[in-house]
Amino acid sequence: MSFSYRSIVMLLSVIIFASLLKLAFFAVPKDNTAPMLNAQEVRQDLYALLDQIEQHSAFYALTPDKASPQLKYMASLIVEQYQDMTPNDRFAAEITKLLNSLKDPGAQVHDFDDQSGDLPLTLRPLNDQWLALDSSNSPINNDFPFVTHIDGLPMSKWVAASQAYLPEPAKQSQEMQLPWLKKLNLLREDLGLSIKPYVLITLINDDLQTQQVTLALPSHQPQTQLASSNQEVKTQDMSVLEFINQLSQFERTEFQDVPHQLETVNNTTVKLKISDLYAFELNRDLQQELLKGMTHPLLIIDLRDASGFSPKLLTLLSRYQDADLNNTLAPNVMGFAHYRRSPELRNDYLQPLNFKPLDALEYSVPRLKSLTRNLPSVDEDKFSPWYIRTKPTVTPEGRNRLALLVSPKCRQECEWIAYRTKSWSRANLIGEKTSGDFARQYHFKLPNSGLDIRFSSSLTYDAQGKLLSGAGTEPDIWLPQNSDIQWQGLVSLVRSAKPKTQIIQTSQPTKLAQAKLN
Repeated sequence: MSFSYRSIVMLLSVIIFASLLKLAFFAVPKDNTAPMLNAQEVRQDLYALLDQIEQHSAFYALTPDKASPQLKYMASLIVEQYQDMTPNDRFAAEITKLLNSLKDPGAQVHDFDDQSGDLPLTLRPLNDQWLALDSSNSPINNDFPFVTHIDGLPMSKWVAASQAYLPEPAKQSQEMQLPWLKKLNLLREDLGLSIKPYVLITLINDDLQTQQVTLALPSHQPQTQLASSNQEVKTQDMSVLEFINQLSQFERTEFQDVPHQLETVNNTTVKLKISDLYAFELNRDLQQELLKGMTHPLLIIDLRDASGFSPKLLTLLSRYQDADLNNTLAPNVMGFAHYRRSPELRNDYLQPLNFKPLDALEYSVPRLKSLTRNLPSVDEDKFSPWYIRTKPTVTPEGRNRLALLVSPKCRQECEWIAYRTKSWSRANLIGEKTSGDFARQYHFKLPNSGLDIRFSSSLTYDAQGKLLSGAGTEPDIWLPQNSDIQWQGLVSLVRSAKPKTQIIQTSQPTKLAQAKLN
């Protein structure tokens, strides 16, 4: 049997490609995250962490004289407290508290396996009380629906302990507290309580009668390492054809969260959920859904989990803004920003955040000086020159209303949307205060624990030079965040909200529907 030249080349190409795929398995670094750290490893990781913060954190550079001794003091307390073997999840919790002292809403700790025992119920805030729910979101006791104490301590103690793991803007957010309130054994250690395989819950009803219930904690099987080992063996035994088949079925995570379509609330109101602002920019069908929703008297957009730096959504929503005919020096300026200087950062570092250098405005030197006169003086060795962002050039249209659901998880460009729409007379923000996370983040891994650390490397200011990063935007209507929103009731909240003062009545032709809310 003879082979043609083309057949031989094709066969060799397939063999080479298969060999490269096999080599890729060995080239991918294994997850060597240590489940326990000794005292020396803790000190080494803390030293690396403080060094990276001093070099790259924008919030640290704001007040280094105050931040440096505070961080070193907190690090010394961690070293003093953990002289023996330290669980990786406990060390991650301490690092979280240390980072929160920066008051940086973008500070995060990732890549650790949480081994702490979880509370075997779901807490849901209701006014000043906490509902105790089971896995199906039903009260664990219909006659005594609220929880007042856990292990004999009032809920206020547990809430205060959970707030230590939250950055300053999110400390009062019930939504952000819930994941940390769930970490029972972690908070037990902080409160000086013993670790037990059960928890004592005190319940109360509307008549102030109480009942105590003992619940067993779910057993935590240390399957993470075992699963990793099994997966490693399976990977090594996997044939190339099986690997190629898996690649063909792989779905990128950014495409798994498909935005919701336009939904009807009543005959005058529709709602739309948008989480990925990058995906929204690429999804023309969803953009058309938004434009269709803007023709209704009231459009509700759920941005509680929105992130990404695409400006497309803000540009489209700017049709709801008020006509601004104030004759100011630079009426189109939306804000300023600068980033923490670093040898590895290019001068276009803020371009993905839709900022451009001041020189791009082509203003005269006196006009530029007047434009930036309210900006704070900064250390030029630590921060880049100022960058500017301008408002979308959009003509206001119609008299329709807009309601935006926001939360501390509304980040990046979503923060700009909340900040801009806050002043619009036809828009209402509903939910909890945002965190003020506008920034690009700096990422690195700690050498021993393998923790992925992230914090803000840029700062954002408004057109008057006021710091926006870390400040957050207050909603017009405060509403605790949960998954059981009564949409018709939310419409009633919007209707009853105190009217905002409109900057100036627009004389532009109305292209959107102008029907009144029922």
